[in-house]
Amino acid sequence: MEKSFKNHLEGTTLTIHLGVELAKENAPDLLQLLGGYRGQDIRKIVFDATELVFVSSAGIRCVIYARQELGKKPEIVFENCAKEIHEAFHMTGLDRFISFVEDERNVFGKDNKEANAGSKVHQKLAEIKQQELDDFAANNDVVCYQMKLGEE
Repeated sequence: MEKSFKNHLEGTTLTIHLGVELAKENAPDLLQLLGGYRGQDIRKIVFDATELVFVSSAGIRCVIYARQELGKKPEIVFENCAKEIHEAFHMTGLDRFISFVEDERNVFGKDNKEANAGSKVHQKLAEIKQQELDDFAANNDVVCYQMKLGEE
């Protein structure tokens, strides 16, 4: 999992490139990065979500922190956000203060979002789904084994 984030400050706009996941394992690193900009005149925060396929509650807390702690309630923008990520923010009601835009020009030099993110995103999504299935199967094996022991 990517734990370092690429960021770029231009004037009063902070752009942060998110990797494939924003979860409890890397959210503290993002919070630390954001904390470094406290007290500065940040008016807009752009999260480049081109590769993002998973966001957890810890990741959502990072977005809330950015909104509350940087500048005077800066504008929050998610670029190239997958439909599922957008829906997650919609379910929490946070989409009221987040703008979702598509921008093929990327400040980090990527010209074609599908070509750059497609294979990595699908591979990471498959890994996440496989891990969830493995965890589910392992838990069910334990339950079945315990039930079998109880019957004998």
